[in-house]
Amino acid sequence: MLLSALVLIGCTNNGQFSQHQSAAIGTAVGALAGGVLGHQINDDNGRYVGAVAGALAGAAIGNYMDNQQQQIQQQVAGTGIDVNRVDQGTLQLNIPSEVLFAVNQSSINPQFYHSLNAIAQTLQQYPNTIVHVYGFTDGSGADDYNMRLSQERAQNAAQYLVQQGVNPQRFVVRGYGEQFATAENNPRDRRVEVFIRAIDQANPQAAYQLVY
Repeated sequence: MLLSALVLIGCTNNGQFSQHQSAAIGTAVGALAGGVLGHQINDDNGRYVGAVAGALAGAAIGNYMDNQQQQIQQQVAGTGIDVNRVDQGTLQLNIPSEVLFAVNQSSINPQFYHSLNAIAQTLQQYPNTIVHVYGFTDGSGADDYNMRLSQERAQNAAQYLVQQGVNPQRFVVRGYGEQFATAENNPRDRRVEVFIRAIDQANPQAAYQLVY
């Protein structure tokens, strides 16, 4: 059975994920520079990992995410990406698959590099967040194929951001396949969603929790 949740903790030279690199489920944690927040998570293999630096407190979260949202909206205007505010500490980027990938492919369209480069730049400017990248498909095709395609697309989108300099330990990566598909052939179901979640000093673990 394919892993339902994949963590991006680094990438190999050939751009593929090793078994170790996509082993842990659900949460990405790591020892970032100056790790001031102890955040221990028991991963897939029973190991405790992690310490995360850079948390926000109280009202600072809203302002931090406001500025980030405004910058991303300006950067992706006209690209087909929807940028929404889920709550005070969470942004959602909805990227249609036909914009990011060719039909039934998981390789990123080169025409979209510029937009992802801009997003990566913003993520680096606002490091006190955890970045969730989720892949989805419509309800057509075999379940196993859809799951694999959604995982590969989410992995490749996250890996591209890492290659542009975003710390890989900030990522939670998951493929959902057709689990949330609304119809057999609904273009809206074929998408990658990116959730940018602020690390709240009062509850840092919440930034790692899966949205779905």
